[in-house]
Amino acid sequence: MLRELLRRIDMMVLIENNLDAFVRLHTPWAPGIIGQPHQYDIKHNLRPESLYGPNAGLTEILVPAGYVRATYDPIFTLNDDATKYVSKASNKKTKLDAPGLPFSLVFRSEPGTEDTLLKIASSYEKASKRRISPPNFGPI
Repeated sequence: MLRELLRRIDMMVLIENNLDAFVRLHTPWAPGIIGQPHQYDIKHNLRPESLYGPNAGLTEILVPAGYVRATYDPIFTLNDDATKYVSKASNKKTKLDAPGLPFSLVFRSEPGTEDTLLKIASSYEKASKRRISPPNFGPI
């Protein structure tokens, strides 16, 4: 029932505002280091709305939006009563080699409009020129 409610809310906003799609940042955090703490006890470094689109039956496309060249990875620390480790912000800067870690924009639309969503996402990708081909892949 929750899945259906979330899908209908998105569809209602799209239809009432005559929108073809939503666009948003996928996540504000760089990918975490495997085995290290997540961002402030948020599972998988993703905000809750990052998980709800596909889980609500909506169509999403992620498109490269740029690259992060430095990150501040969280660290483990004991909680106040010393019963478990929790994540904590760090002020240690980690510089990354070019091009860096990618981050994405999410384009989301209602079911059945995948053709429009592909046009929007591919137009953004082409106009932004932010996609960098992997070294052994070659240009598109």
